[in-house]
Amino acid sequence: MFLKSIEIRGFKSFADKTELNFKKGVTAVVGPNGSGKSNISDAVRWVLGEQSAKSLRGGKMEDIIFAGTQYRKPVGLAQVSLTLDNTNGELPIDYSDVTITRRIFRSGESEYLINNTNCRLKDINELFMDTGIGKEGYSIIGQGKIDAILSGKPDDRRSLLEEAAGIVKYKTRKEEAEKKLENTEQNLIRIGDIISTYQERLGPLKIESEKAKEFVELSNELNSLEISFIIDNISTLKKSINNEIEKINNLKNLIEEIEVQNIHLKEELNNKSSKLEAHEATYQNEKNKYYSNKSKGQELEYQIQILKEKITFVEENINRNNNIITDLNNTINQLTGIKENLDDELKANQLKQNSLDDNIIKLEQEVLNINHNIMERETLSENLRTEAIELLRKSSDLTNKKSTIQNEYDHNEEHIKELENQVNNYRNLSSINTNTLSAINNSIDEVNNEVYQLENTLEDLKRKLKVKNIEIEEHEKELRLENIQYNKLEANYTMLNNLEKQYEGYNRAVKTLIHDSEKGLFSIKRDNFFVLGDIIKVNKQYETSMEIALGSSISDIITEDENTAKILIKYLKENALGRATFLPLSIIRGRKVNVSENIASLPGYIGIASDLIDFNEKYKNAIQYVLGRTVICKDMNSALNVAKKSNFSFKIVTLDGEIVNIGGALTGGSSFRKNTSIISRKREIEDTLISIEEAKEKIKSLTKKLSDLRKAYKQIDDSILSARDEIHFKNIDITKLKEKTVSLKLESNRINNSLSVAEKDIEDSKNRKMLLLQKITDINNLINNSNALESKNRNSILNMDKELSSERLKLNELKHEVTELKIEKAKIDEMVSAKINELVRISKDMESNNNKIHELKDEIIKSCENKRKYDVDILSCNSEIHNINNLILEMEKQFLEYEHKRVQLKDEIKIIQSSLEDKKRTIQTYEEQAHKFEIAKARYEMEYDNILKRLNDEMNLTIAEAEEKAVPIEDMDMVKKLIKSLKEKISLLGTVNVGAIEEYSEISEKYNFMSLQQEDLTNAKSELNNVINEMTEQMRSLFINNFKTLKTNFNDTFKQLFKGGSADLILSEGDELTANIEINVQPPGKKLQNINLMSGGEKVLSAIALLFAILKMKPTPFCILDEIEAALDDSNVYRYAEFMKEFSERVQFIVITHRKGTMEASDILYGVTMEEKGISKVVSLDLSDN
Repeated sequence: MFLKSIEIRGFKSFADKTELNFKKGVTAVVGPNGSGKSNISDAVRWVLGEQSAKSLRGGKMEDIIFAGTQYRKPVGLAQVSLTLDNTNGELPIDYSDVTITRRIFRSGESEYLINNTNCRLKDINELFMDTGIGKEGYSIIGQGKIDAILSGKPDDRRSLLEEAAGIVKYKTRKEEAEKKLENTEQNLIRIGDIISTYQERLGPLKIESEKAKEFVELSNELNSLEISFIIDNISTLKKSINNEIEKINNLKNLIEEIEVQNIHLKEELNNKSSKLEAHEATYQNEKNKYYSNKSKGQELEYQIQILKEKITFVEENINRNNNIITDLNNTINQLTGIKENLDDELKANQLKQNSLDDNIIKLEQEVLNINHNIMERETLSENLRTEAIELLRKSSDLTNKKSTIQNEYDHNEEHIKELENQVNNYRNLSSINTNTLSAINNSIDEVNNEVYQLENTLEDLKRKLKVKNIEIEEHEKELRLENIQYNKLEANYTMLNNLEKQYEGYNRAVKTLIHDSEKGLFSIKRDNFFVLGDIIKVNKQYETSMEIALGSSISDIITEDENTAKILIKYLKENALGRATFLPLSIIRGRKVNVSENIASLPGYIGIASDLIDFNEKYKNAIQYVLGRTVICKDMNSALNVAKKSNFSFKIVTLDGEIVNIGGALTGGSSFRKNTSIISRKREIEDTLISIEEAKEKIKSLTKKLSDLRKAYKQIDDSILSARDEIHFKNIDITKLKEKTVSLKLESNRINNSLSVAEKDIEDSKNRKMLLLQKITDINNLINNSNALESKNRNSILNMDKELSSERLKLNELKHEVTELKIEKAKIDEMVSAKINELVRISKDMESNNNKIHELKDEIIKSCENKRKYDVDILSCNSEIHNINNLILEMEKQFLEYEHKRVQLKDEIKIIQSSLEDKKRTIQTYEEQAHKFEIAKARYEMEYDNILKRLNDEMNLTIAEAEEKAVPIEDMDMVKKLIKSLKEKISLLGTVNVGAIEEYSEISEKYNFMSLQQEDLTNAKSELNNVINEMTEQMRSLFINNFKTLKTNFNDTFKQLFKGGSADLILSEGDELTANIEINVQPPGKKLQNINLMSGGEKVLSAIALLFAILKMKPTPFCILDEIEAALDDSNVYRYAEFMKEFSERVQFIVITHRKGTMEASDILYGVTMEEKGISKVVSLDLSDN
């Protein structure tokens, strides 16, 4: 196993994909300081699982991703792949090439892969365990590792030596076993707690369980008795119910017979009742007419009486009304005289009243006018004075305001000019931003389209990668299968060849003769005799039949003549080597059977055995002697047909190996067959050789295809990573452009807002300017008007004061005159009001009396008319009464006949009703008896239902199940006593937890289970302790043995490197697996001393000696040495390089160096440069060709 290649992409200074291919031997990596040489060893350490960013010379793990340069963008991921040749299968994986890959993305995601399949870091660590490869192993040695070996912590030194001693695998397993042991102990503690809890519960539960079992037994016995008791009750109740049903049915039959009789009686009763109803209806109609006529006669007599009384009342009313009319006419005449006097007096007072009213109104109007004038003049005077003061104030304010507005106007002019400049600036900026924003948006769209295309490309690539991966897996699987098949074929060929060479299958005498002949133990050479099985070639389809046909003759020896045969027989005899059959060609005669055409044409006939095989013509007699009288047929049926036709005169063998012997004996059935017969062996060897060549070609083809597929996979994977990088950077560009867009939009919004504000300010300022000009003009006008008004106001106030004095004097005189007139008018008003009221009352009385006279006269006329009408009605009523009395006499005669017939019908109905009543009483008696029987039946049925319900609900049984469980009861009283006794026993048990039975069983089961678990865990603990102890002993033994070897190797390598002296590894006292390891060395000519007391160069050379001692004891597939010889002088460098060259036959070295001596010892030289600042590039030179 060796390191084939390292592929680095985006790791530290390796921005571009860089692949370093390695061969066995020494590969040197050289370059100036800072070119990125050590990044190669960091890359290997990182891909093997290094988790410390500090160890990789970074602050955090993302620092290992290429961060960009002045001219290069940063990348989105770092990836390193190691490919190892595993042809010899040192790694436990079914691949000839093993590729370990680690990736980390800038987002923080990371992944590990083995042969492009995702895996865990643990899988990689386990893969390389005890190989020396790993971040902590000795396959990567840098200056820091040298320091750790020399003067670092004892643990660091020990871990290196443990890796070398090959105990890391055991140590890891031991640690895992110790963890398991700790978990087991914890589980034992937990199980102990659980068991103690179960033990506490088992005692009380056992008592409760036994109590519950007794309760269940008593309950079952009680249940059985109660079921029997219930079934007996059910049987009794069924009988009682059936008896009651029978009684009820008998009574129902009797009731039905009586009801049939009742139906006939009811029909007869209905007929009689119908006749009586019809007779009574006719009688009632006639009687109604009789009473109606009688009532009508009485009503007419009563009406005549009323009419006479009405006539008397009307006559009295007429007389009374005439008297009233006379009295009312007298009163009206008196009132008419009084009214005329009052009218005259009223008219005189009203004339005087109107005259006073006119005078008062005139004077009051004049007072009001004067008063109004005074008030107006006073108000006007006051207003004029107020206005004078206001005019003075306004004049002063206007002057001040004019000055302020003029200043504001001047300032506004300057502000407008400034704003116009700002607006122009804002417009220019807005135009620039709009153009920039448009350009950025176009860029964003372009980049988005690029990202979209890249993402589509990425998806296509992922699909292609998946397809390629499937193809690779299929080809790898096919290649593995082909390799397995090839190995099988080679093994089979080797086996067949060995069998052929050793003449396996022939008898012992023949094999001995051949071997002894080859050794030259007798005079006959091997070329002078042949084994029959060697000289024939048989078609595959005849192999079985030929082998059976030949039998032991296959080992017959063919010789040139009988003398040779005699010599060979003699040799066998003298050496007691057994017997053999010889066929001398000089005397042997062939015995070929003659087969007639009739037999040869039979179905299934194939031919004579000697004709069906290939051989040299010179052996014809020998072959015909052995096979000339044997016929080959297809199967047993065809063989028998041929045998019968030939009268069983020759031997016949079927293709399946069945035999029809001469004379008719049959041989056949199943037989043990070897996998390979002597006859088929040669063919199989040839076939196997052909198959091996075909397999080689197929493996070669598959390997090439697999290599092409892996290259294609790698190219696609690289394209995916490139696309992801490109997308990552494009997204960064988009984000930056979007940030610029947002910034520009905010800037544009701010400029537009400022522009709008400035334009609005200009417009407002211009409007303000016009407004200020107007205000100044208005204020000048107002000041002039105010001055004119002030002068006019003073003159108006003087004139107003004179007019007010004259008006007030005139007002007082008029008020006195109005008061005198009002007093006089009040007296006349009172007199006029009294006269008017009296006249109104008299008029109303006269009007009322006239109305009454008219009403009384109308009433008298109506009364006379009513009197005449009443007289006519009395005559009509008397005539009608006479007719009614005659009709009543006739009807009374008919009533006597009706009554006689009604009584007769009623007597007949009473007889029928009496009969019905008797039958009804009989039915009622029967129904009462049936009701009693029904009640009894219902009571029995209720008891029956209650018993069934109890059976279903309490005992959870159907009646059929209960009848099956019930036993016959002979003595019911004894059963009742027994049930009572059982109930008392159950009651004495007290509270019973029936669940305790199951709970006790469950807890017991759990307790037993936990006890078994405890026992298992105890055994497991014991086993783990044994395993740990065994592993510890194994580790100790392995470590001690390898430590001794390492000590010897260290001393040897030290002497070789230092040209003398001695070195030793000293294990401190205590446990060999934990004790500190000290390094003591004695360079030539110096005293023995601890390595820490040596010079820097000596320390490094001593550490190198230890490293080579480790590699000598346990070589690692490859070893990366990172400038470990930097502290050595030139002579020691050459010595170190020579030593390394010697070791390179067993270990592949990759050396990062500055030293000429190391470079000269290398087979391949890689140069790391930085053509582009910050980007590592690699160039290679193969020195081995030179």
